[in-house]
Amino acid sequence: MKDKVHEQESPIMKGNERGGTCGVTRRQLLAGAAVAVGVAGGGLLLPRPLRAVEIPKKWDRKTDVVIIGTGYAGLAAAIEAHDAGAKVIIIEKSQLIGGNSAIASGALNAVDPERQKKQDIEDSIDLHFNQTLEGGDFRGDREKVRFLAEHALEGLQWLEKQGIEFEPKVYTVIGALWPRSHDPANKGRGGAIIKALKSQVDKRKIPILMTNSLTGIVRKKPLDGDILGVEVDDRKKKIYIEAKRAVILATGGFGADVAMRYKYNPRLDKDVPTTNVKTATGEAISYSADIGADVIGMDFIQLLVACNFYTKQYGSLTNLGIDSAIFINTKGQRFVAEDSRRDVLADAILKQPQKVLLWVADDRCQKRFKENATEQILKDGLAFRADSIEELAKILNAKFSVPEDVFLATVHNYNESVRKGKDEGFGKKVANLKTIEKGPFWASPTQAGVHHTMGGLRTKGTTGQVIDRYGKIIPRLYAAGEVTGGVHGTNRLGGNATTDCIVFGRLAGISAAK
Repeated sequence: MKDKVHEQESPIMKGNERGGTCGVTRRQLLAGAAVAVGVAGGGLLLPRPLRAVEIPKKWDRKTDVVIIGTGYAGLAAAIEAHDAGAKVIIIEKSQLIGGNSAIASGALNAVDPERQKKQDIEDSIDLHFNQTLEGGDFRGDREKVRFLAEHALEGLQWLEKQGIEFEPKVYTVIGALWPRSHDPANKGRGGAIIKALKSQVDKRKIPILMTNSLTGIVRKKPLDGDILGVEVDDRKKKIYIEAKRAVILATGGFGADVAMRYKYNPRLDKDVPTTNVKTATGEAISYSADIGADVIGMDFIQLLVACNFYTKQYGSLTNLGIDSAIFINTKGQRFVAEDSRRDVLADAILKQPQKVLLWVADDRCQKRFKENATEQILKDGLAFRADSIEELAKILNAKFSVPEDVFLATVHNYNESVRKGKDEGFGKKVANLKTIEKGPFWASPTQAGVHHTMGGLRTKGTTGQVIDRYGKIIPRLYAAGEVTGGVHGTNRLGGNATTDCIVFGRLAGISAAK
């Protein structure tokens, strides 16, 4: 069978001759992320048979390492496995490369003395480790969290070697708790990382089989022995790919799988939007459970304040930097520290009128879309810009009946607290306190949407090996990225997902190649 490999054309890849969507725009991809709704509270899920996959009489393809998924973790694993001497095949069920990674912010947390020292930022691996643990209510696997913190900078530097450029300054992405977040240069976001990694995969001539869906994992015995390969649906035809060394699962989370998330958290029904692409479903977790894999933290599901109020879809304007911004409700008042944990922010917004926050910032805010995209959002009326704070007050009054006097007083009082060096109202950290007084001024109506599933397959923190329900290693099965659990505990810090995928994706690739 001929390999179906994408040609690199943009950060969000075009499809191939299997019915790919040529010329797909970011806006169209986000629109496609809407979840099909069906039965009570859940999405319309196809039945997933709980079965053991029989060893095929004949393998359709053979390789050393099979990797499922083309996000950060999958592509990083493929590059490292190849460079460690293994032959690699990548499987992708979508028509597009990258999954959630392609539309993600791309912010990566790492203790980076070279950059941070220039900004007078004190940081340490211990602080990153402790904040990650504490930010997840100490429910994270300490071994995995320590490995993440210790190898974060190495992962950043590895990405730079792959051709990814990062901004010279670090900042605090929403929910990160500390200024150690690195952005791809020139507002490249996650698509820039995917583009560079895909280029490296192409350079190594690693085949990617597009529109091939995982339908099962082949093991010597249903609950015992080595993993031998995978069963894949190739345009409604079952094919079997032998993995002589290992299988790596890098399929992402299940944030777009309404029925699956509803099963673990009934609050997250079909009426709750998601930031995820529609292919972010959890079948790889189910198929792994069929052959004995254990899971952890499945009810830890994070909401992110990043869905546009009008479209209910991922993407807004000023909503990824918090040091030059405040969160205002429709009463014109602040209601939470803007640099709080993501779960704290989400819970706070769900209690507000219309479940909306108005993300208000001055022109120093971290606007992370390119200028043409930003202007289109403004033109579409999805966010607002004004030359003066008084003019912005009038816009918010017209759009959301925000009392102008209350709003202006809130901004004034916040600026005064910044000048005093202490946010007495909500306790925003000093490092993130900046006045809102440099025009033009911005406001972005935003809601919380299902963003990240912290739960998933239980893995060994220093190898990436999947662990079974009895605490034993499943031979030759690895996993990395959001498909795994145990890294983030109850709540993921902003910027830690990219780090998680790169650190453990590389680890899985190197380990699997052995």
